[in-house]
Amino acid sequence: MNYRYLKETPRWMLAAFILVGVFALIPIVNLVALGYKNLSIGLSNGGLTLSELGQFGDFFGGHTAAFAGSISLIIVVFFTFHQAKQQQAFFISQRDETSKSTARQFFLDGINLITQWDIQSPGCDQCMRLLDYYGRIALESKDRELLLLLNTVMTAKIRQNLQGKNGSFKVTNYPYACEALERIRPLREEDARAQRDRKIQQQRSIVDLSTP
Repeated sequence: MNYRYLKETPRWMLAAFILVGVFALIPIVNLVALGYKNLSIGLSNGGLTLSELGQFGDFFGGHTAAFAGSISLIIVVFFTFHQAKQQQAFFISQRDETSKSTARQFFLDGINLITQWDIQSPGCDQCMRLLDYYGRIALESKDRELLLLLNTVMTAKIRQNLQGKNGSFKVTNYPYACEALERIRPLREEDARAQRDRKIQQQRSIVDLSTP
């Protein structure tokens, strides 16, 4: 992921940097103006004396020190701020990934439990209750894969129960499982269309490559 420094910098910070930069330029402008009017370096009589060299250094050093210090301050504050911001974003992303992985593992454990009950007694009450509970979790989650995972344990017997073909009350007994079943159908259709489009695109690519 590309990090855009200017875009992620607050406007107040940019304004503060511009203000400091403007004030930092004042000594440089003064240096140029005074140097142009008053300085004259002659080397015909043996060059500058030690005292003159000291004054010359003090003149330039005094004017450039403020500018260099201000620019250094801007650089340090700018990159320290963005380093802290990038670290915070990294830790948040790591926390979200860990939380997502934990939730996914919890859901997979529930899927396995539903499968075990369904193997022992297909479409039993305990299996249906677990399906309804994890259906609620899948519906409340933003992770669409949970619904697709839930679909993997919906056997023909379970679907008959949800449709009320075995004396079960569809909405009254298992409302979340029934809603999950309705939500799964368009997801599967969407995946099927995407898979079909990929195959068509691959076939077109093969034709284009084979065409001289």
